[in-house]
Order: sequence, then C-alpha cells, then structure tokens
Amino acid sequence: MLRFLFAGLALASVQMPQDEFDDECDSDTSGCALNVLQQGASKKSQIAHSEQPTGVKTSAYVRPKNHLDLGASQFIPNEKCPHPPCSGQVHIQLGAPGEMVVSFVSQPESDTASRVRYGRFEGHATFDLEAVGKAETYSQLMFWNAMLWDPPLKGGFGLDQTIVARDMSTDTWAYDPKTGWKYPSWREIGVQQVEGNKMGWYKNPLERYDSPKVHTVVLTGLKEGETYTYQVENDDRSFTFTYPMYKYPYHVGLVGDIGQTPVSNSSMHLLSGLKPDVVLLTGDLSYADGYYPRWDSFGIMFETLGSQVPVMTVPGNHEYGSAEAFKSYNVRYPMPYLQSGSSDPNYWSLDIGPMHVVGLNSYASAKAGSYQYRWLLQDLKSFDRKKTPWLVAMMHAPWYNSNLGHYGEAKVMMEHLEDIFFEHGVNLVLAGHVHSFERTWPAYRNETNACGPSYINIGDGGNREGPYAHWLPFENPHKAWSAFRQGAFGIGDLKIMNETHAFFTWRRNACFDNGEANFDATNCSSTGDNSRNSLKADDIAWIVRGVGKCQNQ
Repeated sequence: MLRFLFAGLALASVQMPQDEFDDECDSDTSGCALNVLQQGASKKSQIAHSEQPTGVKTSAYVRPKNHLDLGASQFIPNEKCPHPPCSGQVHIQLGAPGEMVVSFVSQPESDTASRVRYGRFEGHATFDLEAVGKAETYSQLMFWNAMLWDPPLKGGFGLDQTIVARDMSTDTWAYDPKTGWKYPSWREIGVQQVEGNKMGWYKNPLERYDSPKVHTVVLTGLKEGETYTYQVENDDRSFTFTYPMYKYPYHVGLVGDIGQTPVSNSSMHLLSGLKPDVVLLTGDLSYADGYYPRWDSFGIMFETLGSQVPVMTVPGNHEYGSAEAFKSYNVRYPMPYLQSGSSDPNYWSLDIGPMHVVGLNSYASAKAGSYQYRWLLQDLKSFDRKKTPWLVAMMHAPWYNSNLGHYGEAKVMMEHLEDIFFEHGVNLVLAGHVHSFERTWPAYRNETNACGPSYINIGDGGNREGPYAHWLPFENPHKAWSAFRQGAFGIGDLKIMNETHAFFTWRRNACFDNGEANFDATNCSSTGDNSRNSLKADDIAWIVRGVGKCQNQ
C-alpha cells in the first residue's frame, strides 16, 4: 500500500524539515499547490465571521482542566428519580431532519416506559411535548479478555481477577445441598487459574450478561438553532441540547478509540467544553471486549458529552471482536441507516449541516458487488454537492497510516473503494484504530494529489492500550503524504468556515510514559515516539476544497 524503508524495528523518523518540504512544492499534479494553499489560507481567504482564526500558528482556545479522577466512584448510577433504580446512560444522536434520537437504560425493578418529555428552552426548562419509543433487552455470553485486569495503561476502570475467578466458578450452585454431590458442571476457579482471551462457559449463568432495558425514543418537529430541554422517564435530571443548524462556521468534534481510563474521561470533558454542533466518533467506544457490564460503565462516563451533543459513530474492531458481534453497539448507539437506504445498521449516511457524512463499516465486505459497495456507490451518486458542499467519509481502520501499529490492515478495503472516493470528490476521510494522531496532505494512490481527500486518523481518545509511537520512515520525505503525526492522546476540533475552507486543530490531551498517563499536555511526549512532531502540543491546519481546480469536487 505504501512505500517505506524498513531498518528492523529500531525505526527513526527521516521526514525532512517543513521548510525543505515546502521548497519541493512546485508541481500542481503532486498536490503541493494545494498544500501551500492550505498553509497560507488564513492570509488568502476572506471568511465572513467575527471569530475568524488569525493564523495557522496560534489559537484562542483555552484548555479546560483535565479530569484525572476515574475510578469506581465515577460510575455511580443516577439516584435522582421517583422510583429507584433510576434511568441513566442518557445520550443523543441525530435522526432524520428535525429529529433527535434519545437513548437511555432502565432496570427491571423500575418498570420504566420508553418515554421522553421535552420542550423548547425559554429561559427555563419546559416539558410540554412527549415522545414514546421502543425498548430492547438482550443476553450474551461473556468473553474474558486479559486486558480487563492487566491493561498497558494503568488507572482506568478495570476488572479485578478475583471477580473473574468468582464469576467463572460454579461451586456456589452446581451441587446438591442435601447430599453434597457435585454436578458435572461444578468447578472452582482460583485467581491463578484465570485465563484471558477465552469465551465464557455457557453452562454457567454467572458468565452470562443480561442487559438493562435499552430505550430508544425519537424527538420530532425540532427546529434548527433552537435549544431544547428533555427528561427521560424515571429520571429527575434534565438535559439540554441545541438542534444543529446549517451555518458557518459549523463546529465538529472528532474522537476515536475512547475506552474508560482517566484520559478517556478527560477527552469527554474536553469535547463537551468545545460545545460543538456534532461529534463524529470513528469507532471503539467502551472497550468492553466481551465483558458487557463495561458498556454500562462507559454509558455513565459518556453522559458528560453524549447527553448534550449528538454523537455520530461507526463501529470499530472492539464492537466486532471478542464475541461482541456489534450487538451491544447496535442496540445502544443506533445510527440512521434506514433513512439512507442501507440494509445494515453499521453503514449509513446523513446530511449534517454543510457536510454529507458517509459512515462505513471496516468489518463488512466492500468489494465490488457487495451490499456495502452497492449502497455506497448509490449514495455518492445521489448526494447533492450544492446542498452539502463538504463530502466526509468516516470508518474505523485507516487507509493512509504511517505507523507500525495496524499497518496495512485496511489495504483490501482501500483497493476496492479509493477510486470511488476520488471520482466522487470525497474531501475528508476520518478514521481511528491506530492509537495515535496523523493528518495527511490531500492524497490519492499513495501520493499527494490536490484533488484527493485529506485523511485524519484520530484513534487517540484515551483507551487502555496506550498510544502507538513507532512511526515508519518514508522512502522519499519530499513526496510524503503525512503532514503531522504524533503518538499521544488527543481530540480533534474542526470548524467548517465556508464552502471551501475548514480550520482544523488537534489538541494533545496527555502523553503515555511507562504505563502511566502524563497530563502535562503542553510539555510532554510519549515514551518511544520517534516522530519529529512528538513535542508539539497542537496541530493546526487549513483543509481546502479544490473547487474549480478539481472537476471531482
């Protein structure tokens, strides 16, 4: 897929200084012309907005306080309701035009209806409207992943091996209390006998997860730019959101590979503090990995962001593997696939402000003739560039990745779809999976190309596996498509300023040093990071559509 020089595993970055790269930019076909335009766009473009950024090297952003405390105390269920146990894990996502989809969970003891009260915020909360939806429960067999009790990044919401040993054991029930005879299913598991990366035993009910009731309620008749308050059934708390309107600048938060660590918690608060119109999440949410109660603890942590900002997602490998099979993800985070003509809840499209966003599944076939391929082709043919000038694709596994981690995993999907992306003028491709940050110049077929998409890999939301720091050297640094790369944690902040210009900022959240998170975000680097950008706290760039120059856009 890419051309690199390998020198064993002791890899060192050989990228040239930026000024030398700029000197090489003298060819329209190489994509350098657009690269120069991106760098100088703040001087050349006329953007009618009072908060227009004044340059690509500075930012008015004030970094909020990091939230370091993430332990069991962070996952206390909501207790403000008339009939405990209370509803919780409240979050929202966009539906069809004028709709907001509210998801929440309840426990069987409360006998809670799928109901949400809501109304316009008029200086105070109002709840004069009501919507009723549907509910679903499910049961799954546990999968035991060793990273639950021995993660590379310490300090997150983990799982003690004594709990695993207790749940694996059947000695508390698999016997006859009168005779003491042990049933064939009897076993006693000690802590030293606990094995990771194996499926639970179907004979043992303690290794089964029974979900809470997951409610999905659609609020309708919403007006762009209006602020609404809402309450879910059996929950005294009220939440507020503003229904996104088509405007400039349009503010988008970006994140991926979140998990449940102190860094994950910080990322949720940082994104919430940005007050974006919408957040795009490129997969790998809870890192439950088959221990399904972690979907509930994640839902509590996620409320900080998800209850007030619509978050649109695609599935990652951690929603797919370890016996997950997309089940918990699809029930809890429903995307608007039916509205876009998709037969699969894991790939969808939606007009979001000035963007037409296409969400793809990296773990479904994308070859010619497949359902995903046929759906994508039809969707790209029918979308209206005049209505939504920005065409954005998001998936989990990145096509352009210069990190040793997960290198080449998306090669097959890329071979099937890259030409389609280029022909239809995709402007921006978002991915995760690689637990680091990387932004590319516009690229096509492994070279910079002014009419190709820019790729942003944002798989650094804070998960327990830590960031990946081993970057591969390019064969020819002067023609490298990688613009910025760093092995650290962070979030993305995208402001679409008009039909042709978007202002992007990646902000480092924390670094990874010897198994611990270092929250001195402005003055740290991850152990082993061999990128020339490893000490930079931010990546600030303009992304420019090649209007006029590029027939595909």
